[in-house]
Amino acid sequence: MYIPDPSPAALASHLRRTTGPDEGAVVFLGDAHKDEFSEWERLGSETECPVVVGLFPGVIDGARWHREGAVVLSVPVQGRPQVLDLTRPVPDPIEGRTAVSESSFLVLVDGLSEHVGKALSWLRDRCGTKRICVGGGAGRRSMTPGPCLIANETRLQDTAVVIPLAGQVDLGVRHGWTRTGTSLVATRTDGAVIEHLNWEPAAEAYAQAVEAHQGAPVVPDAFDEVAARHPFGLLREGREDIVRDPIARTDDGGIRCAGPVPENAVLHVLEGNADALIDAAGKVGAKEDSPESTPDTVFVADCVSRQFYLDDRMNEELEAIAAGGRCNDPPPYGVLSIGEIACDGTGRLEWLNKTTVQALLSTSSETFLEGRD
Repeated sequence: MYIPDPSPAALASHLRRTTGPDEGAVVFLGDAHKDEFSEWERLGSETECPVVVGLFPGVIDGARWHREGAVVLSVPVQGRPQVLDLTRPVPDPIEGRTAVSESSFLVLVDGLSEHVGKALSWLRDRCGTKRICVGGGAGRRSMTPGPCLIANETRLQDTAVVIPLAGQVDLGVRHGWTRTGTSLVATRTDGAVIEHLNWEPAAEAYAQAVEAHQGAPVVPDAFDEVAARHPFGLLREGREDIVRDPIARTDDGGIRCAGPVPENAVLHVLEGNADALIDAAGKVGAKEDSPESTPDTVFVADCVSRQFYLDDRMNEELEAIAAGGRCNDPPPYGVLSIGEIACDGTGRLEWLNKTTVQALLSTSSETFLEGRD
């Protein structure tokens, strides 16, 4: 449900009337409400269900996105959310175990934290390759750090909130970026910073690769523009590359990315165009076998950098996502995220950039669908 002018008191009253005994509430607030974010701390104390609130660059309401308003999802849960403080050693995955070990997870993480890798490590230990996990990075549209999550009536920064889900989850992941034919090796990295590519300063090697592809020099102060068109792709056999977004040059000639880059990883230089991205997003819900049951909720995490890139064509992408579902599916609701989390139950859990992730959530006890990618 999308609420254009939300208030904690009105929403608390709504949740008391509509949320079932085995449900939790997830509230996605648009960036326009950042100045009154602290007011939402009291929401959980005024309801009878677990409540998690996240502040995002935008919220998705069907085929439209908004900087203002809130999207509210009531989801079946198996236990209370667990908060991970990413500035400290994360807890052993056995601690805080949910009542049902086969849970899928909805995860909200501070997308601007330098410690996202800790959340991924915890989730990989907990989920393995068999659990389905979906989520996105919260944060301000300005990309300035600050509290962006609320759980246990507390504003949080540098944290992840893990919500164990009941029912079945079907996952789709698409991005539409394609390889230019140029690849580089990240010969020295430090977390999210690529220091060397092919044993050369990363920013210099990256500029040379883009120049060779486009046949024209890269202007030194045009890094942001070039990076928006040419992200990196981490090699993944048999699937689309994992997109890693270059976000800034470092003072010593490196490149800071919106997520960790393993040392010695093969990185493809990618390119995209609006039509290809919109077409890929429209296929995020495509499936060869149609499930028998209809989902209760369609959740979408669409990277805010796609909106920056598509600009006034962003609603075309959301229209394509909505049109790509079956006629009986509910409209998609979700967020413009700062990074996306996805594990489809058949492979490794990953932190993604510039990607569209869709989850179909169902309370049915019947098998809904295996995850897909």
